[in-house]
Amino acid sequence: ISLGGDVAVGVGDPSVHHPWQVAIGERPDGGTQQTIELRVGAVATSSTTHRRWIRGGEPRHHVVDPRTGRPATEVWRTVTVVAATCVAANTASTAGIVLGGDAPAWLEERGLAARLVRHDGALVHLPGWPVAPAPPRTTRPVGRHSPG
Repeated sequence: ISLGGDVAVGVGDPSVHHPWQVAIGERPDGGTQQTIELRVGAVATSSTTHRRWIRGGEPRHHVVDPRTGRPATEVWRTVTVVAATCVAANTASTAGIVLGGDAPAWLEERGLAARLVRHDGALVHLPGWPVAPAPPRTTRPVGRHSPG
């Protein structure tokens, strides 16, 4: 099931849960950075690289830090999280953007597998994230997963 960019797999009959390939991207119009396999669960990506504008001469983005009422400080360009549900994955990926440098510890404390990309392109993989790319398959991936 694709929910506006967030992806859930393995819903319904548990006897048919097979691995789905989920392509992870950083922009809706960009390429795939990694393909992961997921049998059950959800993937969501939050990003500061799109849904941007300039106001008062300052660049802004759509992820608002509720503590300040302003766009979150841009530490990560994307935070992708695997969780049990799309709601949990999306909530955690958005929190990762808002928490900035504190995000890896916060996500790890909650046992969430995640892939964080700094603005300079450096990757941070948290425990549980499938670092090695999934093996190629003859079938098409379930879909490109990009920030929504």
